[in-house]
Amino acid sequence: MDLNCLVKNLVDLKNEYLEEFHSYNPIREFVPVPNKQNMIDKSHLEKLHTFFKQNSIYYKEQAITLADIPCTSYEGDVNQFWLSSKKYDTNYQPFLPTWGLSALVMCLTVKNLGFQNILDMGSGDGRLLYCGSILGLDSTGVEIDKDLCELQNEISTSSNVKYKVIHGDSNSINYSQFNLENTMIFISALPELGEMIAYGVLNQLKMYRGKLHNVGITLMGSHTYRKYSRDKSMYGWGKFIADFELKVLARLSLPSSWTLDEKKETPYMFTLLKY
Repeated sequence: MDLNCLVKNLVDLKNEYLEEFHSYNPIREFVPVPNKQNMIDKSHLEKLHTFFKQNSIYYKEQAITLADIPCTSYEGDVNQFWLSSKKYDTNYQPFLPTWGLSALVMCLTVKNLGFQNILDMGSGDGRLLYCGSILGLDSTGVEIDKDLCELQNEISTSSNVKYKVIHGDSNSINYSQFNLENTMIFISALPELGEMIAYGVLNQLKMYRGKLHNVGITLMGSHTYRKYSRDKSMYGWGKFIADFELKVLARLSLPSSWTLDEKKETPYMFTLLKY
């Protein structure tokens, strides 16, 4: 299925999910039953169900039907990790996950753009790494929170989906250890909150210009701005994109926990680094 059609279908299903499935829990999402739909490769959906079943964040699942498609709704609790992640001085944004289906779509986009590797800065519970791995992308994550690193490793071991998790700070870690060719780097932080991370990552990359080849940056933006927001262009990343002369390759708006109850989804921009 064409990615744009897939995104539209996903957003339509999400809207029906919120209308039909009432819960006060902000950590909830759904995954279609693999053999009852034709949107996504069945084997990828089976693996995605495994991710939720092996992820200790999620404690409740329920069978539901959306647009005549049988699905499973998963509910969870991230309070433990939200509080844990706030104890680090250089953690500028506490953990709150994007949706699993959105992570899968983003990794499909990365693969369609011709990248072979992903590097996730602030990898949380590892869902981007997990989705990248099941799609054949070499996947590495950097996470400052030790508890979240342990969770990622537990999911990898129990699901037998392999990716690399590094416990560290994206602003001070040694970038020479990474494969910086044909790699999409995810900066999993909203504008303003994530500026310190984003500028830190790009300034680090400047020191490795000789190793860079076809390196992209994916930014998570916002449709809503504070009254005195410094940058209201390009979903809050306009100045950053201009400062580093990034070329925008693709834009997608996808469901996430950040915008669960909002009319607009979370925008993601896939860009190419100039070097």
